[in-house]
Amino acid sequence: MERPKVRGPTLGVEAVRGEASPDAAPDAEKERILSRSPLARLASPSRQALLEIGRLERLERRQTLVQQGAPARHLVLLGAGRVKVERVADGRVFPLGHRGPGDLVGEGALAGAEIAAESATVLDEGDALVVPLAGLDRLLAADPAIRDALAAALVARQLETEARLGSLLLCTVEARLVDFLRAAARRWGQPHAAGEVVSAPFTHADIALLIGSTRETVTLLLGRLKRAGLISFDRRRIVIRDAEHLAARAASA
Repeated sequence: MERPKVRGPTLGVEAVRGEASPDAAPDAEKERILSRSPLARLASPSRQALLEIGRLERLERRQTLVQQGAPARHLVLLGAGRVKVERVADGRVFPLGHRGPGDLVGEGALAGAEIAAESATVLDEGDALVVPLAGLDRLLAADPAIRDALAAALVARQLETEARLGSLLLCTVEARLVDFLRAAARRWGQPHAAGEVVSAPFTHADIALLIGSTRETVTLLLGRLKRAGLISFDRRRIVIRDAEHLAARAASA
């Protein structure tokens, strides 16, 4: 099994390296990423202070952003791409979700965790605003607006985790699949001739892990949604053809 890339010395064991996009100035790219994150509503001078300590990084496929058991050193704000977050316990791997544009990675350190409780690996190339915790701690001590924004982000992540747990316990597999498709479209959706395409290339096995099912069941249910005219496929990507009826399907499943 190929080990994930861990590039340094930029971030040590949580390496993120790369160059700013040649198509836009670094400051504009950093602003774009911040504007998609849970910290988007920060006003100056809080906004400017955060942008000044953060750096724009290019994320490469199979790169390790956070390593479970390693010291927490950075908060990562994703601008593009896809990151898999998982935890290993008793020799078993537990998928915690896939993060995409607008999401935070490594936010556990904001609650005081000195050691990362999960690993985060890049699945699809992208970019990010990487904020060193040493500088962020100083901002948190001096700026209530940043403290409040990050606290709200932690609460939102907790509520999302509780909703996912509730879905696993109370909803049918089809309802969980439809909820996953709608969430994926919100995060990775792009315009398509037939509707909206989920740009991230999720495999049936990926989806099965994330919704607590099997690959065979996911394949069966996706085929059912396709025959109903709600989705289609384009080069391994899922196309949402009828978002309104897909939402109604989730409510009735």
